[in-house]
Amino acid sequence: MFDLAIFTALGWERRAVTAGLPGEVAGAGPGTWVGRLGDGASCVVVQTGMGRERARTAAAALSPARVFLACGCAGGLVDWLQAGDLVVADRVDAVAADGGVSDRVGAHGLALVGWAASRGFRVHQGAVASTLGVLATRAAKAAAGAAGALVVEMESAAVAAEARGRGIPFVGLRVVLDHAAQGLPPPRGVVDERTGELRAGRAVARLSIRPWLWPALGRLARQQQVAARKLGAFMAALLREGGMEAVVGRAFPAAAAGGAEEGV
Repeated sequence: MFDLAIFTALGWERRAVTAGLPGEVAGAGPGTWVGRLGDGASCVVVQTGMGRERARTAAAALSPARVFLACGCAGGLVDWLQAGDLVVADRVDAVAADGGVSDRVGAHGLALVGWAASRGFRVHQGAVASTLGVLATRAAKAAAGAAGALVVEMESAAVAAEARGRGIPFVGLRVVLDHAAQGLPPPRGVVDERTGELRAGRAVARLSIRPWLWPALGRLARQQQVAARKLGAFMAALLREGGMEAVVGRAFPAAAAGGAEEGV
């Protein structure tokens, strides 16, 4: 059993998390890393790949854990959120293909918000919308935020639903990548949806004939650097200094980390 399971979708999100774990971090299979928090709690970090179904599969396959934490980037849905701002979920709204909310899962966020404030981190708390695909336009973002969500991403609904099914706490942490009025310009296929990594050759080939996208892509790349830096700093402090009490408001006797034979 693990004390804390952290789910990320993209490679840079996962690196921001594993870099914050104190001591040795070991690979435990494809897309999986294990380590310990500063308080001795055991931790597994899972890079799911992009999208709800990949996140659902990864969460369902994981061996027992006491807490699930979904962590990574999101698009802002309100005008006052900018790149690098941190949002702690108080609920997750699963957005269906027709735009309606098909499921709603509560999140444990008060302990994390309180810990962040005590350490000088500014975070916002509110709903996270979890969609089936990337929202590339302002109109699509506005529709996703109609039920009151602050940010939008694609994986938290699956992770939260699995946590609910297991009867364990779910915590959601998101760093804003793109703001509400910002479109997402990259053409399809330049990001590997399984690993979340850029396909450099394909990106160069496709973007070389679309020079009008270069300024927007440069801006997004700069915003990703800001988001990665803010997420990494927060996670390093949380994992090294805060521990389980900061995540869910109480400490646990440290569990022994599971291994590959236990389904990691």
